Amino acid sequence: MTVPSGRPQRGRGLPVLEPIAGLPGPVVPLRSRRKRARADFHHARRRLGRRLAPLRRVLAEAFHDFFFSDSLILAGNIAFTTLFAAFPFLIFLLTLAGLFGQTEAVRQSIELALELIPPEVASVLRPAVEEVLREASAGVLTVSILVSLWFASSGLESLRHAMNHAYQVPELPHFLIGRLESILLTILSAVVIVIATVALVGWPVARDVIAWLSERQLFERNLYSVVRYVLGVGLLFGLTVTLYMVLPNIDLRLRDVVPGALVAVTVWTLIAIAFSWYLRNFARYSLIYGSLAGIVLTLLFFYI
Repeated sequence: MTVPSGRPQRGRGLPVLEPIAGLPGPVVPLRSRRKRARADFHHARRRLGRRLAPLRRVLAEAFHDFFFSDSLILAGNIAFTTLFAAFPFLIFLLTLAGLFGQTEAVRQSIELALELIPPEVASVLRPAVEEVLREASAGVLTVSILVSLWFASSGLESLRHAMNHAYQVPELPHFLIGRLESILLTILSAVVIVIATVALVGWPVARDVIAWLSERQLFERNLYSVVRYVLGVGLLFGLTVTLYMVLPNIDLRLRDVVPGALVAVTVWTLIAIAFSWYLRNFARYSLIYGSLAGIVLTLLFFYI
């Protein structure tokens, strides 16, 4: 290739030198390597941003809907009705367990449920629960079973209203239809709890095996508590999935509700742990509410 007349241009038209065998090739300048690395980083960030765009959009919509669509008001309604319906449901659950001869097993299940909530809240609920367990008699429970079912279904009715509001779908055309569905779901929930309790009849044997292994240092000594906690969270997840599928006035598939139920149970568990830590270290509600502090803490826990 001929060099044009005039001032020669450096590096133009010169042959490319091949590296000598056994010696490394030409070194890429540091500035070029930094430029290439910076370009690769920006490309990877844009690609990750495109992949996370749907997640960011979902989180943004959830944040907006939660704070600007009466969700806080609905949460307060759910907190009150849940506490209001808890003890009637407990009465009906004991009635049903007595028919199957599993009253003591259900008592253990109730104790497991109390272990899943912060100790400060459990200490408020436990005396009332123990009084219901101690004073309940078959005659009283039989007379009050219909009233208990009606009040126990109030918590599900508040959840139904909140979910229909979240999905932006209309309520059921008639009030009694929704109430009957909630009553049937309350009965079904109690039956499932009793069946799960009966299925765990072998749990004392498993507990003895875990204790035997722990004594020989084959497992950690707190494995028993971990297994109980995981079991309780698993039952809570199954109940959440069922409620998400049945309560809203819209047809949903299992794959539509499992991610949301998983997030809800995970967030609820983390909030329960954080709330318990906050109460132990910072909160002094008794200075403000006096003897009502326990009730206020319980309502606040259900509200959160």
